[in-house]
Amino acid sequence: MTPDIQLSDSEWELMKVLWELSPASVNDIAAQAQQVTQWHPKTVRTMLIRLHKKGIVSYVVHDGVQHYQPLFSREECESQATQSFLQRVFDGALTPMVAHFSRKQKLTPEEKAALLKLLDDDSERSNK
Repeated sequence: MTPDIQLSDSEWELMKVLWELSPASVNDIAAQAQQVTQWHPKTVRTMLIRLHKKGIVSYVVHDGVQHYQPLFSREECESQATQSFLQRVFDGALTPMVAHFSRKQKLTPEEKAALLKLLDDDSERSNK
């Protein structure tokens, strides 16, 4: 089971870079992150240290330079965040969440078709 992974919005942004580049040095991570943020490399280093202390990233040293990598896949982190959100906001009930989002944001015909396909696929798996 995946441990409790709690990421702030800034940490999510940094993890997106790590999932794309890892393993990577602080300078490489900072350069990539600067395409969507204005973070100074020292800020990136501080965030990486915090993520390491939280047990979410690790590093190896090559030629005296730390190269960071995530310990969890993006899918694992997304799953944990989704389950946490669902539990906190909708008491773990999926139907009210889907109803809420479908009322608040107009679905395209493609999105509706994709959701119906997911439900059909799930129904078929449940019947086996």
